[in-house]
Amino acid sequence: MKFAYDLCGAEPIIKDEPIYDAATIQYGELVMLGTGAASAGAGSLNTFVTGVVNTVGGTMAVDTLGICLETKTTADSPSIAAGHIAAGTAGGCFGKCIINPFAVYRAEVDTAGFAIASSTTPSQFTVTGSGQNLFNGSWVYFSASAGPNYGEIRQIVAAATSGTQVMDSVVANTITTADQVVVIAPKNGYSNVLNTTATGISQTSVGGYTATNLRVVETYINKQDGGFEIMSSKQKGSKVGSGLAGKVRFFNDIMMKDHIFGVQE
Repeated sequence: MKFAYDLCGAEPIIKDEPIYDAATIQYGELVMLGTGAASAGAGSLNTFVTGVVNTVGGTMAVDTLGICLETKTTADSPSIAAGHIAAGTAGGCFGKCIINPFAVYRAEVDTAGFAIASSTTPSQFTVTGSGQNLFNGSWVYFSASAGPNYGEIRQIVAAATSGTQVMDSVVANTITTADQVVVIAPKNGYSNVLNTTATGISQTSVGGYTATNLRVVETYINKQDGGFEIMSSKQKGSKVGSGLAGKVRFFNDIMMKDHIFGVQE
């Protein structure tokens, strides 16, 4: 994840902040305020930790700060696992972090897709998961090289809690369970969940997007590093050529709805 721009036009504001993790905080990792007791030191309420608390839930990216611009591990001195409060220690670890409340970060979307459970028509499919009705308006990319629709891009125009996804148009071939789909959140929607290191966007079919506390400012496709192209109506019904299908990448520009120094929801 990297700083893209600030909605107010500001340059990145960088400060040394107390950070904690049992093993590593990575460069580009989104961090949020810990919630533990101050006396605990580790992950305490005045220390910033990985922006992921659970894979789906309202506690993800709450009191978010921004991204860390350093990699810190237990090999550092002080160790990333050192407490910030406990007496008699060498002190806790600090890292340089961007703290802009209106910062926008560019995060790559994981292209490990969902398995398709079933399909009754070439314009819709079903995936397993309780939050699939929240996919409405999202983009889908057929990502399985073994699938008959590899490289197809569509937009979901209707979705049900049963997991049925209705696309804007039919795909070229009969949808089978050999197909997989990547769901890419649309502009002005909610991003999917953070990955476990809070360095990018992952995929989940459980719980939905509203728990991420991250809003999508823009969505992009990048084909074989050929430049960023905004996802728009011209992508509806399109297909990435077979030579590029395995090299396509997707990105969300995201901003924090719940920032420690800004608006908190």
